[in-house]
Amino acid sequence: MILLALTINLGFTSCEDMLTGDMDRNIGIDEMATDTLYSYWGILKSVQDVAERYVILGECRGDMVAGADMFVSDSISAILNFGKNGNTSDGSNRFLKAADFYKIINSCNAYIQQCDTAALSGLNRPLMKSEYSQVVTIRAWAYMQLVLTYGRVPYFEKPLLSTADMEEFRNAPQTVDATSLAVSGVAQKVAEVRHIPPLLADDPRDIIAYPNYDYYGSATDSKKVIAHSSQCVFPQDVVLGDLYLLRAQGAGSEADYRQAAQYYYNFLNSEKGGPLRQAYYGIMRKMRDTEQYHLSVGSWSYMFGSISQTNQTNEIVTVIPSNKNKLYGTVFRAMNELFGFDQTLSVSTDSVGTGRIDLEGNFQHQLDASKAYKDLNMAQDYEVYVGDEERCMVFEGCGDARYRMSTKDLTDYDTGSSDAINFVTKQNPLSFGDRAENAQFITTYPVIYRKASIWLHFAQALNGAGFPGYAFAILRHGIVGADGWLPKDETSYNYIGFTYYDPTDAGSVDPNPSYAKYEFYDPTTETEEVKPTVYSDYDAFFNDMLHPGLELLTTHDDSIAYKNVHMTVVPKTRSLQSSVVCNYISQREMEAAKSASFLNFKTSYLQGTSKGFSYYVGVTEHGSWSGKSDSDAEKLEAASMGVHARGCGFLKLKEANASYTFVKQVNKMRKLYEGATTDMTEEQIFDAANLREVQKAIADLILDELGLETAFEGNRFFDLLCYSRFIGGQTGVERVARKIASRKGSLDQELYSHLCSEQNWYFKLDK
Repeated sequence: MILLALTINLGFTSCEDMLTGDMDRNIGIDEMATDTLYSYWGILKSVQDVAERYVILGECRGDMVAGADMFVSDSISAILNFGKNGNTSDGSNRFLKAADFYKIINSCNAYIQQCDTAALSGLNRPLMKSEYSQVVTIRAWAYMQLVLTYGRVPYFEKPLLSTADMEEFRNAPQTVDATSLAVSGVAQKVAEVRHIPPLLADDPRDIIAYPNYDYYGSATDSKKVIAHSSQCVFPQDVVLGDLYLLRAQGAGSEADYRQAAQYYYNFLNSEKGGPLRQAYYGIMRKMRDTEQYHLSVGSWSYMFGSISQTNQTNEIVTVIPSNKNKLYGTVFRAMNELFGFDQTLSVSTDSVGTGRIDLEGNFQHQLDASKAYKDLNMAQDYEVYVGDEERCMVFEGCGDARYRMSTKDLTDYDTGSSDAINFVTKQNPLSFGDRAENAQFITTYPVIYRKASIWLHFAQALNGAGFPGYAFAILRHGIVGADGWLPKDETSYNYIGFTYYDPTDAGSVDPNPSYAKYEFYDPTTETEEVKPTVYSDYDAFFNDMLHPGLELLTTHDDSIAYKNVHMTVVPKTRSLQSSVVCNYISQREMEAAKSASFLNFKTSYLQGTSKGFSYYVGVTEHGSWSGKSDSDAEKLEAASMGVHARGCGFLKLKEANASYTFVKQVNKMRKLYEGATTDMTEEQIFDAANLREVQKAIADLILDELGLETAFEGNRFFDLLCYSRFIGGQTGVERVARKIASRKGSLDQELYSHLCSEQNWYFKLDK
């Protein structure tokens, strides 16, 4: 089977194919478009052949997706059950074709051998090094997908171009698996061609830029624009981070976790990285008639339809796009159909033959959101601050707003049924009320990498490296400095006042409606009525602002240190810089972070200086948004937010009455997943002797957050496998086996027993 797969895919692609750059926008690119350039586009087209399998194999072997018993096909059922029932031999199942991955790998090998990376342009810059570095990275990513699917796979770096090459490979096969791939020659080659932007290159010949051909498709015809070429880039640091995160195996693998953390940090501190964008969130609103609070759909799901250039302001990092119509290239169908959306192609009669694809809901779909996914969402509290006392209101059982933005209950009115059927709409945002028709067709899917998934994998790496407090910071507030939290200098504070309307307080004045909000006061224009408290020194300010009663440990000319918090003051300008915006980092972690380059958040792209992103804070009085624009709602401009805030409410640094705190969540996870029956005290949690126990609790918390944030996107099996390896041994295997076997709400004992043998997690690769 493998020998049949090893055919070179280096032919010219059609100029009408989706992966052909817009020549009108790239003056001179036609002169440079040699065989090497077109071969690069040919490799990208081959990646399209495996795109849908990334999602299907990653989610069907997880706990967030379940099969619809009445309609699931034999091929999907076999994958859902890991071959326990049904045929999962390679080639017999439409979604198990290793040949397509090996076609990518062999094409990459041939490209790497043939590409002239020494060729320079007239500006003395490398001509094809950008494409070369991408081919090297795509090869590593393809190997990782094979390892995730088959466990241990044949490995070769030399292109197989002849019968003799194939015989040589057959006689002396090498293999790689999750442990060895990160230290293989494939990964080492990726490290050698890591991204070096022009601003960081000492010599023009050292530049390794990301390929950028503007939009794939036609810049003048929206029906042909598929995605921006920068979205089709696989960042080297992210792929390397994934390889080392996959390699690490819990206790004793601190070096691997630190290496993974360093690679993720390198990307986040780059022109495509940066903090999470604050524009994606869900909010709570109160209905006028029922006086009941409920979660409102926000803008979080809109990120999946973006075809904009990848940069620090965008969430999407890497996609494998589909075409808008099959006249011009590959159109993905399987993901839509499995989750319940049938495609209808309509072609216009104009001279250029443009067309579009419409989606219509199919109530006999095969894949659903699992009960485990629903239960996880409903177990989340939504928290906001209300009242003059800034009281934290916790909505228990309200659930996570992202659930409302990932799924939708629809009714099949055509059959006269009144029963609502749940659809996964995350990759197919619906443009209607409760009717399963007229759905938008999204071409920028599947999403391989985006900011939130990278930050969460960074949190996993930090936790494994011995920094569970910093990992939790990524979930709760974000880990980089936010100007909205800290004073700029000692003479000009950004004072923050709070004004809330508390619907439970009869004496509170109804601003009709009122939004929980931050009011920023300018000391040069403030009036006596709104004048905030004036602090005469740093000690008073931080004791009040960050943590009432915080113990001051040391005071020097250039630093102020509090228990669990460390701030540095630059003497020349007296401006305050911070490497952490939370008050739950232990003294041990704080000291260790000083020598950890992957926790240096004072660097150029992670200073928190990017502004202008807005999100709503708190509870609204009424549920209607008709006639209102974004400018009518109170906003907060800041530079960082936690991943958990996207679906469960924005939390201040002040922890009073909040449920999503470090201590409370550690104890919650210990009881929920670790079998604990009593709580640990704060002192015990911060005690280095209990580090491993705290790390396991945070690992559980991060895995849950990955489910809340990234379900249905294709990375769930990767996350479960990394979690299993972090827990370690048979215990880790059995925990993941139980999660998967319980996805329908109760334990499938037969599937659980099958998955308690880790070798059954992978499919058989015939040789």
